[in-house]
Amino acid sequence: MPYRYTLAGSPVYFKTPKETWIDSFQSLLDDQFENTTSLETIQEETSFSSGTLAYVTVRLTDAIDSQTGTKMGSDFKTILFQDLEHTTGIGYKYYFGGNYWVVTNTQRMNNLSIGPTVRRCNAVLRWMGDDGTEYSEPCAIDYEIARPRDKVGSKYPVTPQGYINVYAQLNDNTALIKGDQRFLFGRAGNRIAYKVFGNGVRSFLNEETMDDESGALLLLIMGGDYVDEDVDNISDGIADYHWDFGTLDSGSSVGTFDIVASPSQNKIIESGSAVYDVHYYYAGVSQSGSFVFSVVAGDVPAANYTFNAIDANSFSVVNNEKYLEDTLDILCSGSSGSRVLSLRLRGAW
Repeated sequence: MPYRYTLAGSPVYFKTPKETWIDSFQSLLDDQFENTTSLETIQEETSFSSGTLAYVTVRLTDAIDSQTGTKMGSDFKTILFQDLEHTTGIGYKYYFGGNYWVVTNTQRMNNLSIGPTVRRCNAVLRWMGDDGTEYSEPCAIDYEIARPRDKVGSKYPVTPQGYINVYAQLNDNTALIKGDQRFLFGRAGNRIAYKVFGNGVRSFLNEETMDDESGALLLLIMGGDYVDEDVDNISDGIADYHWDFGTLDSGSSVGTFDIVASPSQNKIIESGSAVYDVHYYYAGVSQSGSFVFSVVAGDVPAANYTFNAIDANSFSVVNNEKYLEDTLDILCSGSSGSRVLSLRLRGAW
């Protein structure tokens, strides 16, 4: 006769070998955190690029170069978390020891434990947005300057060279940085200028292959440039600070109307030209209204530029020859307010 089986009690749940191994590993981590003297309380972003920091207890260890097996120096650290499910990733920012740090490597694919490598941010990127907003972001600059030398030409003056790599979190603010953008570094009394190469913005390395919005770490490749006292804010370390059109240079607006000109950049390079559109705005919405455009008497020689009033809302300027001693001032005179736009006739470099 066939055998019959009956349940002696409720079913017993058995863990898989993998689950058992993970639990054992978590217990080992718990023991290490409870019995170590290397615990540190640091601050980390509550979520990527949030800018909000929260305290977390971790272990800090020296970072090891995966290629050479040697210690990477005090500007690199590995952060060990107690929780195996702790959220972190490339580009995350931390704050400890009086410095910001940015994650450059997670090794998440190779290890069960979370041990991201962070790099100390040794400088700050500061810049002006097209709308006049000031931005800043901690960044890490490579130690060595590649090919530091001067470039000497027969036509133009000596121009500085020297290439550096700059790393920062890729977020909504740093995504605004473009090629040819200039930055100031160093002490207020001795600023050094660098310019991003036209194709020197690496913002396209995806954390998830098919997600073009998943990039988290920005690399800027820069070359040596001049500090321009005419347009740079030396004390605050912001290059091209005075190119912004967000504030009226002179004149006034009537009531709540704003007079806005586009494009916002007031630099015209030698042999180049620009067309400016000028409109009244109320609460961010363009309003009807016309202007009469004219050149304000100044020190810029007439031969250095060509001015043309196109219509009631636009005009053009051609930079025939650079003039660095003064700005070319254009009066935009309208029935609801007037404004002067100060344009700079720059060189060809």
